[in-house]
Amino acid sequence: MPLSGLVDGEPVVSCLLTEEEWAQLKDDVRAKRRTATMRCGWKGLAKTSKLGTQYFAHAPGGDSCSAGESAQHLRAKAVIVEAIARAGWTAQTEVPGDGWVADVMATRGDMRVVFEVQWSRQDLAEYRYRQDRYLDSGIAGIAWFARHADGLPRADKQLPVFGLDIDDAGEATVMVGVASIPLAEAVDRLLTRRLQHREYVANGQPALVVVGAGIMGCYRCHKEFGVWTARQTIVEGRCGRREIRDQRPRVFAQHRAEALPEVRAAGEQMAQELGVAPGRIFRRYTQTAGRHYMAFTCPHCNATCGDMFVAELFNGKNSARNTQIHVPATVVVRPHWCLAGDEGLCPIPPEAVLAEYARLFAADPEPTPPRPLATESGVSTIATVGTAAGIPVHQAVARMFGRH
Repeated sequence: MPLSGLVDGEPVVSCLLTEEEWAQLKDDVRAKRRTATMRCGWKGLAKTSKLGTQYFAHAPGGDSCSAGESAQHLRAKAVIVEAIARAGWTAQTEVPGDGWVADVMATRGDMRVVFEVQWSRQDLAEYRYRQDRYLDSGIAGIAWFARHADGLPRADKQLPVFGLDIDDAGEATVMVGVASIPLAEAVDRLLTRRLQHREYVANGQPALVVVGAGIMGCYRCHKEFGVWTARQTIVEGRCGRREIRDQRPRVFAQHRAEALPEVRAAGEQMAQELGVAPGRIFRRYTQTAGRHYMAFTCPHCNATCGDMFVAELFNGKNSARNTQIHVPATVVVRPHWCLAGDEGLCPIPPEAVLAEYARLFAADPEPTPPRPLATESGVSTIATVGTAAGIPVHQAVARMFGRH
């Protein structure tokens, strides 16, 4: 059911006519005062769907070039056309190309953007195949509005697919992330670049970090001291999207957020509030790790605190104390289609911010497995972080599970 046809030889887009103009055209075609022609050259009719969409229909006979579209598919195309026109672009429907027919094409100068309505189910491979056909033809951008969006990527920059719903009254909405917006608004935002893909949630402002603190016992001097962890990084993007990056304690990390001045100051303060001296954190070499890494050390005897024990302390989220602080501008990795808010889109972070993020949160190489050591008594021992000496295996296991 095309939206485009020829009326007395002139191209007409049905949904761009007012209801009065369309009613007059229907009367004129029925009375044979005017002639409607389909793109195949066959005689056409002017009709209105059950959802109120104005369209051209194929008269009996011919090749039925107008068959195959549902009322919902037709309604979505009409909404897209109207939104394109309001945005100041030229709208065309059922546009043929090299192996494709675009539902709706928006044109401005040499720029061509295609909008496809996919009301029937289509697998991902077919989406990508059709997308590539458009790109190979020089189409600048393609957006898909799909009724069946389950199982399809929701934040793929190369394949923009948005879930589509049309109710019984013909109201069309699409899903952008977790937000539901009118289809017309989505089209307008895409054309005016107020809906763009972003790899990071960011706002250029300091991020909120949740810091937890706890108490460790030194294996060497047996005195207690405080350690801390950056549990979460919370960033709210300019688009209003709020992302929480849960930070599990890392073992043998080359760099870690716990060493940031703001985080370290918060950890030291909480250690003092817990009644113990704060640990120190700086680079150390241990046999267990087989390399230098950022480690906590005992403030009393300078022994290195085993990373695995620190991780065990905080993995259960059983911090003795927590606080929230702000750290310099940071981001959270979260590819998304960004809806511009009052302050615009999530900014593309500067290279320095991305480099700091990668430095603090990039995956570290796998640690070298601990090497068993033999003692004169023949008791098996495990190499302990920060010392060439060993501790018995049963003591190491006890410490891992909190029994000192």
